[in-house]
Amino acid sequence: MNATFMPVVVSTRDQAYRDRFVLDGLFDDLAVGYSVGRPFGNRLLTWAEFERLDMSRRELRRRAAHLLDSCVERVGIHGQPPALMLSFEGIESSLILCESFWDGLERYVPGSIVVGVPARDMVIVTGSRSPAGIAKAHRAVNRMFLAGGRHLLRQGLMIRRPDGWHSF
Repeated sequence: MNATFMPVVVSTRDQAYRDRFVLDGLFDDLAVGYSVGRPFGNRLLTWAEFERLDMSRRELRRRAAHLLDSCVERVGIHGQPPALMLSFEGIESSLILCESFWDGLERYVPGSIVVGVPARDMVIVTGSRSPAGIAKAHRAVNRMFLAGGRHLLRQGLMIRRPDGWHSF
């Protein structure tokens, strides 16, 4: 198998992602799976496929991170403060894995970066010193969970600290 691997964020609460797929823990009940080829997110790497690869888990993570970093220039940022939305090929949530992206965005939000990641294809961004942005992000996340849908991830907000993402 000569494939590209893109990291994709999944919820460990989702029964569809139990045991069959190669997953690495990320944050609380979020994990990272590895999408095989394009369109990203349609097919995750299974354990059976991984065993046929001549590759370590470390190499898989490295290759996936490299691909994500090389694609970050395609991220779209939409909306106006106090809250922004991201677009990225239907796997917007994967952007929480891309440190360089957040480092570049940090100076544009008041306070620390706060994100809502209710689903694989939705990320809302605001700052910790923006009460209006935080309220808007909470509403967007709650609406997404109320509506239901595929690939739901996390109901609460997360804040970016120097040592990674934490519950907000």
